[in-house]
Amino acid sequence: MPTVKTIAVIGDIHGCFYELSELYDKLSAHTDEIYSVGDLIDRGPDSKSVIQFCMDNGIKPVMGNHEDMLLKTILKSKPGIFRRNENTLFQWMLDGAEKTLLSYLGEESKIIPEFADEFRDTGHYDFISKLPLIIELENCIISHGGIVKNKPLDNVLWNRYMPSKLDKLQIFGHTPTDKVEYVKDHYMNIDTGCAFGRKLTAVLIDAMNGTPVNYISVPSKQKRL
Repeated sequence: MPTVKTIAVIGDIHGCFYELSELYDKLSAHTDEIYSVGDLIDRGPDSKSVIQFCMDNGIKPVMGNHEDMLLKTILKSKPGIFRRNENTLFQWMLDGAEKTLLSYLGEESKIIPEFADEFRDTGHYDFISKLPLIIELENCIISHGGIVKNKPLDNVLWNRYMPSKLDKLQIFGHTPTDKVEYVKDHYMNIDTGCAFGRKLTAVLIDAMNGTPVNYISVPSKQKRL
């Protein structure tokens, strides 16, 4: 019989580096093809290490709304300078940006040019700015939020409504739940709220038919909210 090809998709990480490292070790026993639904950063304590870990270990994320907010805060044309878009900046700070800044700067601060310099010098800007909105595989589609037909593609960054039924299984996160939500032949939400003190979860998928094989979780080390 042919060997079943398995891939893994990790839910929202949000700066939870130790949980990611532990989960990765468990996943490595099953597959070396690992994806992420985005939101690598903010809220948790070590976004810098999370991004570096993904780069070093070949984890393939899609863009999350938190990465999008970060990128829109930085003025792309001039390293080290911030775009003073108060709406974007205000929203990003409300959504946990301070923890990301601390992980890069090692001191409490607000948005300052030194963060942009460090973010670029590490290569993290190049990595994050190239993340796709979706990754479409043979039998599943990975995005941050669910895909809705007749909506702009970047709607996946913020969508919390019911996703459209497509001809492939949708795998996404964005909306924290206590356990994985799975509707057969439709969608799977794998954000189990690690940054909120629940757990970090990955789903193992049979890449041949797009069905879940198993779920693997590690408990959060964060304070439960």
